[in-house]
Amino acid sequence: MPRPDFFILGAPKCGTTAMYQWLSAHPDLYLPAKELHYWGADLHHRRPKLSRDQYLALFADARPDQLVGEVAVWYLMSTQAPVELKAFAPDARVIAMLRHPAELIHSLHSQLLYSGEEDLTDLKAALAAEPDRRAGRRIPKSTHVGLEAPPDECLHYHQVVNFAPQIARWQACFGKQLLVVLHDELRADPQATYRHVLDFIGADTSFSPDFSVVNPNKRVRSQASQRLIQGLRWGPWNRLVPPGHLRNAARRGFQRLQHLNTSFEQRAPLDGELRSQLLAELAPGVDALEHSIKRDLDSWRR
Repeated sequence: MPRPDFFILGAPKCGTTAMYQWLSAHPDLYLPAKELHYWGADLHHRRPKLSRDQYLALFADARPDQLVGEVAVWYLMSTQAPVELKAFAPDARVIAMLRHPAELIHSLHSQLLYSGEEDLTDLKAALAAEPDRRAGRRIPKSTHVGLEAPPDECLHYHQVVNFAPQIARWQACFGKQLLVVLHDELRADPQATYRHVLDFIGADTSFSPDFSVVNPNKRVRSQASQRLIQGLRWGPWNRLVPPGHLRNAARRGFQRLQHLNTSFEQRAPLDGELRSQLLAELAPGVDALEHSIKRDLDSWRR
């Protein structure tokens, strides 16, 4: 039974969706759906748990000559996933994609508002709610409980961007089998960054996909409609529909409804005072990460 040769670990809003689509287009690579999140037993997901057989079955269609990969953005912040994956696939290559932490928090908050995982529209209020949420309080009730649903830890914004200890855990388990990709590099030269990833996992670097913008900022037109669509899409009936043409048709229908309820627009700039506050709070973590990965992160301090 095929099993993954490489994993993209996250972080969220760092270009993982684009990289997933570009890698999926490569004829020598096989990737199932994004965000399976089988690993990371410490994360508090609200979605049904896959069995080991169900997880491995997702890679069954890979050809013998293909490299197999998985992309799941919450593995990076998990404390248990590095040890679990090292035991499962000790020779795997792992890729962490990172971004300016204040920008990531701003983007993640917008994404969680869109998906219904966040109910505090003001980012400052959402950041102030973190202590309560770490204690299990003030967690929004979401209908988005499918396999792609994030864990409750997605609301711990400062923890999500606390990259230094996260990278240290993966370095301890995988050493030189870990590649760190910065969002700045991906934005500046997506083709070169893509080829670097291909070279790292041992794939043919001559293939070039469509490098169009992927996963732009989104806002729902109606939160009530969004809850209804997601409730229908991920509700109990979903488990009763067997895989095949009917399930695929239903998925496409719900995606179409969600698209009609979506507005694609540029995100409002992060408030200057809040940005300065975040830069000050996150500076020690940036310093520690810079030392750990031996990369210049001076732009993250500005």
